[in-house]
Amino acid sequence: MATTGDNDRISQALELLGNRFDPEIEESFTSIAERILAQALENVELAEHKLRQIQELVGDVALAGSN
Repeated sequence: MATTGDNDRISQALELLGNRFDPEIEESFTSIAERILAQALENVELAEHKLRQIQELVGDVALAGSN
């Protein structure tokens, strides 16, 4: 049984995720805790991908500027 404190923590975690789940994650996981963790991992993976793309773009610009 979830306590009020647990519900508050779940609510806070959901807020950190923007109160939304990827539809595939929502279908794949049954518990809210699993969904939260899966979405957080997905968000990290997307952020890492974007960071690599940004580093390549900025690196290209920095290399072009040093010539």
